Amino acid sequence: MPIPVTQIHILRLLMQIDAQLGGLQRDMRRNAGVWRSAAVAQSVPQPTLAEWMTSAGNAYQNRLGTLTTLQSNAAIWNRVRDLYITLGGTAAEFTNIVNPMSAVASGLMTGDKSTYALIVAGCDQILTAINAPPNLWTE
Repeated sequence: MPIPVTQIHILRLLMQIDAQLGGLQRDMRRNAGVWRSAAVAQSVPQPTLAEWMTSAGNAYQNRLGTLTTLQSNAAIWNRVRDLYITLGGTAAEFTNIVNPMSAVASGLMTGDKSTYALIVAGCDQILTAINAPPNLWTE
């Protein structure tokens, strides 16, 4: 008989979601800062910088896709959501985190990055939309 999915497994999934979303939030901010600095200094050729940004947008969507995949398994997702609610969260909080990230990822894939000025403006939008996650340590 296989091991049943227990609350320990569900808690592990919830912690993995936290790590995934927190890591993605930090990566989006860090990368936007690096791209912005490179665009301001014009230290990386604009086409290369645009390619990096488009590639990152695709990678971000893939990372967000892990949560979508989990949500498509209703039996497991309902237990994850219920545990989160028991801990004091709300189901809407997942959407409140994922939607801005998804919008940024889509913008990176399709946005105009044909000049350094447009890259700087796009990075500024990312830094406005994606704030730093709360953390005990300076990052």
